[in-house]
Amino acid sequence: MFLQAQLFEFKHLIGVAIVFLFFLIVSTFLKKNNYDNKEKVIIAFTVIFYILEIVKIGYIIYLDKAYPIYQLPLHLCSLPLYLYPLMLIFKKSEFVNKYIIPAAYSLVMIAGIMALALPTNILGNDTNWLPLKDNILPIISFFYHGLMVFSSIYLLKSRYYNFKMSDYSKSMTVGIIFAGIAMIANVILDKDFMLLNYGTGSPLAFILEISKPLYVFSMIGGFAILIGFVVVITDLLTNKLRLRRKVNS
Repeated sequence: MFLQAQLFEFKHLIGVAIVFLFFLIVSTFLKKNNYDNKEKVIIAFTVIFYILEIVKIGYIIYLDKAYPIYQLPLHLCSLPLYLYPLMLIFKKSEFVNKYIIPAAYSLVMIAGIMALALPTNILGNDTNWLPLKDNILPIISFFYHGLMVFSSIYLLKSRYYNFKMSDYSKSMTVGIIFAGIAMIANVILDKDFMLLNYGTGSPLAFILEISKPLYVFSMIGGFAILIGFVVVITDLLTNKLRLRRKVNS
């Protein structure tokens, strides 16, 4: 979905506001009903991620009469499709606790935030959300990426994920491995998974005119910086909460 609607104008801002309001209502409902079965919530996240992905692919197949190879789940925002099932299937594994859950928090969160902040490839062609039938893919994409942010916040807030500063390197390890897989697929299929080949919609695409290796390094480096921001902010928040608990106790 190449961008025609403008960033930070009516459609973009209303879309983000509606998604934020929707997940705020869901969060309030869970809190009000004291719903603390974390595993069931993680299962729900996993199922919804897959439903949204299947509906999206099915709709594109309906439109194009063919499977969209460019939509293979090798994009950055495909991470929940791998990480959440691993969290459920191998929930007692040390590898999951050390690598998968931290990645499901930081990588998924920043990917969701980036997609909603700069929805270059998901905002669609129309400048308004109405009629809804002309915005099926953008609607699916906005809620999918909103769920990415919401699910990450839930992991931390519910203490399903116990944050540690050292998790930064573990999250980045998962991200780099996934980026490597995406780059191999780009070479084989000549696609743009994780925007690491043609940079479609990437704010750093201009670097491709200088050097492709520099572009790839810049993309990964920029993402590492953003993950660093998430880790630092999370550290500040968790320390503040720990201090508040000590004072209240």
